[in-house]
Amino acid sequence: MTDDYLVDRRYDWNDVSPVVGVVEALSDADDSEPDAIPALAETVDPESLNDLCASAPTQDPVTVSFVHAGYDVIVRSDGFVGVGTA
Repeated sequence: MTDDYLVDRRYDWNDVSPVVGVVEALSDADDSEPDAIPALAETVDPESLNDLCASAPTQDPVTVSFVHAGYDVIVRSDGFVGVGTA
């Protein structure tokens, strides 16, 4: 994975869950509606992703990276979501 993102977003995980942030970023990268994105649960456990990002410190963020629907996805506990080409 590189730092060349098609889409990168910053979220406050108190306002938007990491799963919703990932789906929004993927739909922007794919130029499609969020409900057109394959279920995130096909790749990662959505509840675990939410829990990990909510409980990890923002000053030393935890990073989760995976490939979903043909895109590289990076999610950090500090609120960053990046989507690039796989």
